[in-house]
Amino acid sequence: MGQKGRQHYVPKFYLRNFSETDKSISTLSIDNSKYIGTASIKDMCQKNNFYGEDKVIENFLDVDIERQASKIIREIDETNKFPSPEHEPENYHHMVAFLLVSEGRNLKNANSTERMTDFVAKTMIKEHPDYKHLDTNSFDVKIKEPANQGIGIALESVPMVLDLKPLIIVHKTPRKFITSDNPLVRYNSFYIGRNYQDRGFGYITRGLQLFFPITPHKCILLYDSVAYNIPGAEEGALTLHRARDVDRLNELFYLNAYNNVFLNQRVKEDYIKKMHYKNRKTSKMGELDREIGSFTSTDSSDGKLIHISPNRVTKKITLDWIKDSETAKQLSLPPHMGGLQRTESPFIRDLLRKDKEKYKRNIHKVDSPQTFKR
Repeated sequence: MGQKGRQHYVPKFYLRNFSETDKSISTLSIDNSKYIGTASIKDMCQKNNFYGEDKVIENFLDVDIERQASKIIREIDETNKFPSPEHEPENYHHMVAFLLVSEGRNLKNANSTERMTDFVAKTMIKEHPDYKHLDTNSFDVKIKEPANQGIGIALESVPMVLDLKPLIIVHKTPRKFITSDNPLVRYNSFYIGRNYQDRGFGYITRGLQLFFPITPHKCILLYDSVAYNIPGAEEGALTLHRARDVDRLNELFYLNAYNNVFLNQRVKEDYIKKMHYKNRKTSKMGELDREIGSFTSTDSSDGKLIHISPNRVTKKITLDWIKDSETAKQLSLPPHMGGLQRTESPFIRDLLRKDKEKYKRNIHKVDSPQTFKR
């Protein structure tokens, strides 16, 4: 049996970027509202053998992902510039991969994957005539190291978001950006502004925004430049001068947290607790039961449709500095869950074409449970 070891699902170097001491950080627990002013970074966001006892994935994340990402983030912090896809394609691609892997590798994604696996498997068992006698509440269906699956999907998905435009958000206010154990925020103010709730978060969706705070003063944004204009942006950076703009972004980061919010020690406890209280009735990222459900199929008396929709931040948060473009204002959102895609991207166009061809080849009546994920 392999030796147990701490494996961090949020990199320690990343949390140190928000710390005054490199060893500790302030944190608030979402579940019990407990605030700790000096939590040990080495004890945060880790589980024994989270990626496997053989440490293959842990070493891959360290050597092939985190080390280079750490250097690139330092350069971004120094220059306020995201790597150029034209002049620094390797660093550009690597940084985008790091952002997606940050979501795929963490505890929230792993727990969601386990919950969905258990639900789908048990639904199929219940629908099978040979197993209707089984008590599905008496056992759990699990997959080994579920986070590893998320990492693989994240890496495969990188080409889907390479068309998004990078921006470095810098603020010059007394405030400080916060972060969380689920630091990559998928948001879509274009969809949410039209009350198109619970949709618009797929990698190829029109209006997608990916926020990722990197220090208490800077945040990366990848955004759909066809759907949005950012009038104040200059040379790939935007400077915010109003504290309320930082507060609104921090609320976004807070709402995306799974178990813990992290903040620099200079941020007052009262600041994060007020935000916590303000959103006490807002849906939480950790409410995993909301992510999956089943419905009776309309074309079968005993079939089931399984609906999967990972939790996202759907609260309407006003971001005054980003505007819907004239193109976006002319778009009509379809009633189906697929929404609109960024078909100006050659990769996305080709992906949709292949999916359409695959559907035509395989179209047939499905008697077993069907799963739809968005």
